[in-house]
Amino acid sequence: MDFSDPNQRRIFFEAHEGLPRQSAGSHASTLKALDLVVELLPAAPLIVDMACGPGSSVLPLARALPDARILAVDLYQPFLDELELRISGSDVKGRVSARCANMMTPLAEGDAVDMVWCEGGIYNVGVEAGLEGWRSALKPNGLVVFNEPIWLVSEEERAEELRAFWQAYSGMTDGKGVERAIANAGYQLLGWFDHPEEDWWNEYYTPMETRLAQLERKYGDLPAAVGPIAHSRAEIGMRRQHPASYNYRFFAAKLI
Repeated sequence: MDFSDPNQRRIFFEAHEGLPRQSAGSHASTLKALDLVVELLPAAPLIVDMACGPGSSVLPLARALPDARILAVDLYQPFLDELELRISGSDVKGRVSARCANMMTPLAEGDAVDMVWCEGGIYNVGVEAGLEGWRSALKPNGLVVFNEPIWLVSEEERAEELRAFWQAYSGMTDGKGVERAIANAGYQLLGWFDHPEEDWWNEYYTPMETRLAQLERKYGDLPAAVGPIAHSRAEIGMRRQHPASYNYRFFAAKLI
């Protein structure tokens, strides 16, 4: 699809709005990733959830850390509107705030944070660039937890259609490549784990397939809709055909 076309971009976002998640994940995996760092957090941490989308990771983090304050940052205001609806009247209201901003926009002076969290978003800028950009936001020994798509097989083992699909993300590497990026950005790796396969389907691809069918009925053969719908269907097809070739991996690191 052509992301520079505003109509295609609008329909692409329409395919994602209102879904439980915007990338592979689950509450269970969010909490498992939190377990990698929770003992290093202060009693009342300030956390920034970068590229938070509609807040799929915000609620489990806020509930697991009842004394934490969370700043949820995303560039797409409709996702933040969804987040506001999720937290309104909830037990986390008052501890979560939202900010419409680019994930690389510096935080205001005085907003030094204990942890930056990012699920399904750091690939937009690249791991090393993202970690370097967040250094100024973190307190000394601050923490970063993020997930990133990685190759699980060598370049020779990657199917041609899979390489073609992922070529849009030229920075995609394997786990060791991400670990090198973490070290190059001045962080110490604390731990990692791969998402289970159900994280791709239960709250992501299965509801997305339902949404795509709705959009096909709504737009028919409208040219602006063909590209976004085909792109999303191709993404789902790649996962069905090649689950052993790539995955999302959670990484936890500490600023050094």
